[in-house]
Amino acid sequence: MAWPFPPGFEEEEKMITESNSLKKKSKKKATTKQKEELIAVLKFTPRTYKVMLSGYGGEIVLGSIPREQYKYFIDNDIDLEEFANDWDNEMEVPEDMQPFTPGEWHECDDIAHENGCELAGVNYITVIDEHGKEHWQSNLDHSTLVAAGIEVDGSTEECENRADRENTVGFIGQNTEKGTFFDANLELTKPFDPTKLSINFTNVQGWCLINGVTYNGVDIEGHDGYDTTGKGSEYKFCDTGKE
Repeated sequence: MAWPFPPGFEEEEKMITESNSLKKKSKKKATTKQKEELIAVLKFTPRTYKVMLSGYGGEIVLGSIPREQYKYFIDNDIDLEEFANDWDNEMEVPEDMQPFTPGEWHECDDIAHENGCELAGVNYITVIDEHGKEHWQSNLDHSTLVAAGIEVDGSTEECENRADRENTVGFIGQNTEKGTFFDANLELTKPFDPTKLSINFTNVQGWCLINGVTYNGVDIEGHDGYDTTGKGSEYKFCDTGKE
């Protein structure tokens, strides 16, 4: 630009110089961070961690029952919970009036059937290192997990989802349990990053049970580690039209 320079030129040139300086610093910081991450990966020894879900949860089913069976139970004052545990059919409910095989309540599940750890703040997801020591832990409160950068995704199932609501009523069978609901090995070649975890759950009639865990997009198989004790049960009809 020819001299003399227009008013304000020196100030504008100073701003451009400062902007370029900040960009260079930003690039330098980003490069330094990337180098640090690369060094951490190179230093990392491949190892196997354990991922565990523990606390309270259980099993729940939602099913459809013909209205005539429901009516038979009501008219004959038959206790549904007692029938659900009557393995030998000592109550002598006729076969065509049985909503499910006596004692086999978990088979009445044409709407939904889930079991697992409840998505709740009283429960925990824990990562154990190869020496059996706690490496990372979080409670299973939905908002806490999301705040930690963990993806949480769910779906909903209800008695009202029956295909034929006119001729059927709903059935809910539920067992509450305490213990370990998920215990899986997680083989890593890079440092553990909780933000790579993803948790899936199903809200079954208001009870949110975790039914899947993934790490870096890969499913973790941990249901074989299910080890719990029963704490209670409940069996009832729902969406009868009399609520």
